Amino acid sequence: MRPLGLRAAFASLLFIAASCSTAPEPLPAKAVVTVDEVSEAIAIEKATDARNDKFAPTGSPWFAVSEGTSPILITAPHGTKPFREGAYRFSDGGGTTALARVLGKLCKATVIYTTYESPSDPNYYDENAFKEAVKKELATGRYRLVLDIHGSHWFRPYDVDIGTMDGKSLLGQERLVKELISVLREEGLENISYNYFSAADHQTITKFASARNVPALQLEISSTWLRPAEGDLEAHRFAQLLQAMVRYIDFQQGR
Repeated sequence: MRPLGLRAAFASLLFIAASCSTAPEPLPAKAVVTVDEVSEAIAIEKATDARNDKFAPTGSPWFAVSEGTSPILITAPHGTKPFREGAYRFSDGGGTTALARVLGKLCKATVIYTTYESPSDPNYYDENAFKEAVKKELATGRYRLVLDIHGSHWFRPYDVDIGTMDGKSLLGQERLVKELISVLREEGLENISYNYFSAADHQTITKFASARNVPALQLEISSTWLRPAEGDLEAHRFAQLLQAMVRYIDFQQGR
């Protein structure tokens, strides 16, 4: 056998040394989402969808605020049909409300979400009661981040599109996006888009929050991840999404 040249032998030794010194891959973290939480999400999804095109009873609000203690505020403004430009348009579906509410429960976060048809689109106009509730929460000064949750048409090629007004809503904290992408991919949501829906147009919640000095992300999540009631695979995908968001919020709370 022909002996190795000096350069080849040295390269071989470097490879062996690098292989021996490489730290072992860390073990995966334990799952944090249970069957009960997905079952709760399914019940919320069904109840929200049943009220999707119904007006709130006289004297009752068309949205709700679930109070928490986390420095992360979660909004779901399109779980039911919103009124925009003279007509009611389609909703994102009850899966966005279900995600927001169960996420809020697990992370002890305040959640603002619609419960009936919206007389004014909270992600399009500022002058409505929903936005007043958001304003009231932000005025407390305790929030470090707003997550605005939406559903995106299943024909779109991404799992999640992250809207940041082309970076402006981050208020200099680019790590918020990088950390979210890392967590999403670890949980199986691989195809991430950035600013397809930038949240820069109209009076979005992302724009509203960042104007009040709170960083905000608009999450347009493929509806294929937001339909837990439709079957076993859908429920499993929802559990992956929920777990990703729990891990992300827990990480942000622990900073």
